[in-house]
Amino acid sequence: MERYITRGIASNLPATLQQQLWTLVAQRENEQSKELEGIDYFHVFQFNMHNNQLYIQHKQERPEYVKLHKANYSKTININKVYVIREDDVDLSYYVMLLPDEY
Repeated sequence: MERYITRGIASNLPATLQQQLWTLVAQRENEQSKELEGIDYFHVFQFNMHNNQLYIQHKQERPEYVKLHKANYSKTININKVYVIREDDVDLSYYVMLLPDEY
């Protein structure tokens, strides 16, 4: 499936973290398809620093899902939240990674 990022993501989120978020989305959707659950199109990622380590909280609403991951990045970033949205059109499906103010 095609993946797109917005200008805000391209200029503010390090490529290492972009790749990690894409991996987390793929893992979650694989889990959901194995469990035969309806797959939520909307992924929310929140970033928090704790003891000089960056953590990513991955959340979804349907079904309710929250999981904390250690980031593959150790520096502070100026972003608190990132969305990844799956768009399913008639003949095309794709993902968009964007900042909340770009939604």
